[in-house]
Amino acid sequence: MSTPEQPVRAPVPGASAPRSAEEEREAIKAANRFDIRRLIGGLFTLYGVILTVLGIAGSPHVKHQAAGINVDLWTGIGMLIFGVLMIVWALSRPVAAEPLLRVRPCRP
Repeated sequence: MSTPEQPVRAPVPGASAPRSAEEEREAIKAANRFDIRRLIGGLFTLYGVILTVLGIAGSPHVKHQAAGINVDLWTGIGMLIFGVLMIVWALSRPVAAEPLLRVRPCRP
């Protein structure tokens, strides 16, 4: 008589015992909290806000040094767009748990 396939987690290096469901949820939350997309998006958004404000409120002489183009304003807007897109991407597709591996039982 064969036994049904059991879901088995791949061994985690350095782990001595399987994690409980609560520990799994906490690990997923921590992975989402420090997702590189959120960090990059936050930094680009922050720098984009700073450059946009400098582009709007800066002196006219500094604004038009680059062939009459307000480089701070356009760079700030571009950074804002990129930063917001990174944050939206991180929030819309969060880090998921590792998939379960299906292991067939050994047959004698």
